[in-house]
Amino acid sequence: MGKRMLGCLVLAICMLGLGGCMFGNVDEMYALPKSSEAYVNLQAKINQEKGSAEYIAPLSGENRQTIQLVDVDGDGVQEAVAFFRDTTSENPLKIVIFKQDEHEEYQVYTRIEGVGSEIESIDYLDLGGSGGMDILVSWQVSGAVHTLVGYTLAEEQPVEIMRSGYSQYLATDLDGDGKEEIVLAQAESGSKAQLRIEYYDGRDGIMELTSTAPLSEGTTSISSWTDGFLEGEIPALFVTSFFGKDGLITDVFYLEEGHGLKNIAMDPETRRSKNVFHYYAGVQPEDIDGDGCMDVPVAQSVPAYGESSADRFWWLQWMHYRVDGSRDLVMTTYHSGDGWYLEIPEDWTGEFSMRRQESSTIGVRTVTFARGEKAQTEAEESKTVPFLEISCLVGSDRTRQARQGNRFILYADSTTIYTAEFLESGWDCGLDQEGLKARFHAGLDGWNTRE
Repeated sequence: MGKRMLGCLVLAICMLGLGGCMFGNVDEMYALPKSSEAYVNLQAKINQEKGSAEYIAPLSGENRQTIQLVDVDGDGVQEAVAFFRDTTSENPLKIVIFKQDEHEEYQVYTRIEGVGSEIESIDYLDLGGSGGMDILVSWQVSGAVHTLVGYTLAEEQPVEIMRSGYSQYLATDLDGDGKEEIVLAQAESGSKAQLRIEYYDGRDGIMELTSTAPLSEGTTSISSWTDGFLEGEIPALFVTSFFGKDGLITDVFYLEEGHGLKNIAMDPETRRSKNVFHYYAGVQPEDIDGDGCMDVPVAQSVPAYGESSADRFWWLQWMHYRVDGSRDLVMTTYHSGDGWYLEIPEDWTGEFSMRRQESSTIGVRTVTFARGEKAQTEAEESKTVPFLEISCLVGSDRTRQARQGNRFILYADSTTIYTAEFLESGWDCGLDQEGLKARFHAGLDGWNTRE
């Protein structure tokens, strides 16, 4: 009865007054009978613990509910976790865990208190503490200052196993031991502050700083980061940071045995990664070819021609990394802000240019691919020969527009039609309709101005 009934009565509490509660399996909770006795008991315990405090919820992360259901002690039954703020207290932020006893009555299991104005986030992880779930809490001291604290529950009491300030954090398993480690992004002090990555691993029940590694010189802040695999299913961390005026740069870290965290993408001479791409490309590292390994984009500039609403374009070369820092090209793509990308054929060699034309009034945007022909003599000028158009149609007349000329449909849904047309150019691009459809991918961010 414990786990299933708890879902019902916490839902009931949320509906009857604790705003902000959200749970994943709502249908199951509605289908279960409510236990008024258990509900009244838990509500009374929560109100008793709350006193003059106010209900709050974590500001970010996956766990942002006012009351959360988590099996914190590993006994297979979920406990109820509630969050309060009491501004009259020396430690105003409070996390209270309620657990059912042998009589199925709720009692306070443990309390965690912190200093600050908000609870930024909370995660329930196996960090190698005393058993069950460990708890990772970010206390927001001020708008720009956060403290990350890890707790393990030993004999129903929270014991600190980690504490550090941070800019950003990520929980991941880089050493493959089945337990999660903590990776922090930190800004070094000084006039030329450089970002670094800190790696915390469990040692005798305590999370210790065991390794650090720098990000590329010139990075200002992290745009995104994610974990994934290098060749050979080796865990790695892929960190994409803002770089220069409107660029992004990706560093790749893995845990080298006996040496700690290593940035395998960094050039030792320039102190920067070679993985630079334009912010407006709108992408991040991903497994672009579906082989299980993360791929990193590198920008290749393609000029615009004619009357184009964009002055340049970006083709992305996706790189596959090995632990020694060597990399291979796995694919080249063009990503459009209209929600699609195209795999560029390997035999598209030579000079290329592109053009973008758009009409917001009729809901049409067209991207044209062109090939450059070199001049035969000094007196002649190089020629630009268009050979392919891809259009995004979102207007009310899009069905008729999709049938104009020699257009054929690449993809369609309830709001958008993507079409293509091969143009007379005298050059064989190596694709027919089916080949182009196989290389065309839709379903990204829709109609906007990013290229």
